[in-house]
Amino acid sequence: MGKLRQFVTKIKTIKNIELYVALILGLAVVAIIFMSSSKTDKEKNTVDDTYIGQMEHKICSVVEKVAGCGKASVAISYASNEEKVYAYETEITSSNGVVKQTESLVSFKGEPLVTTVLPPKILGVVVVAEGADDPIVRFRIVNVVVTLLNVREKDVQVLTYKS
Repeated sequence: MGKLRQFVTKIKTIKNIELYVALILGLAVVAIIFMSSSKTDKEKNTVDDTYIGQMEHKICSVVEKVAGCGKASVAISYASNEEKVYAYETEITSSNGVVKQTESLVSFKGEPLVTTVLPPKILGVVVVAEGADDPIVRFRIVNVVVTLLNVREKDVQVLTYKS
């Protein structure tokens, strides 16, 4: 008990102790907020990575079935997280010949109602495949990727597997 009293007495002698305590508490709050937001980002990235991984696997399995193509590997780069499209309710009112249209967000159980979830925006695709040195096989691979991912031809790179 004596050591505790000495400690309290020592703390009381420090100038501006309230400022130091407030600073420490503020840093703790910022750290907690930062840690919780990074968890949400990690969860979003996991969902996006899962989607992208599935698409890479799908493209790879289709490309490996292309005539003249052997073993293949696919990598997809993407820019943004999935995008949510929310439901809106439109209300039209008329008063003295003036028509007024208002839109409001529809919510369900206190949360905005999501109508559609759009996948992440794909920036580019790299396909490394056996047989890609043949221009016809390369053309077919590019067409597969363009068709399945709805990306531009110039965003697809096809390379030959090293021997």
